[in-house]
Amino acid sequence: MSKALSDKWAEANENPGKKVSIGDIVVCDICDKDYTSSDKTGGFIFVSKAYCPDCASKSEGAIKKYGEEKYIRARCPAGTPFADFVRQYRGDFNYVSIHR
Repeated sequence: MSKALSDKWAEANENPGKKVSIGDIVVCDICDKDYTSSDKTGGFIFVSKAYCPDCASKSEGAIKKYGEEKYIRARCPAGTPFADFVRQYRGDFNYVSIHR
């Protein structure tokens, strides 16, 4: 996990119930690679997880094999950086929060 995102989780842990904005941070939910400043395109949202271009290409075969394509909620449009796609998909839900 990126240091910036780790710091946001630590802040959320110290303030249970508080929504802590992660700003423009984008990290793949599968491999934890930081894409915040990357122009790499591709990827998708599977259920509620953001799959980066690399993880998407590695996972798509298994997703098809098990008939789970219906769980791909959105695909990154051609020419759009993965980070921009994820930020647009999040909308106003760009925060972390811990509830106890």
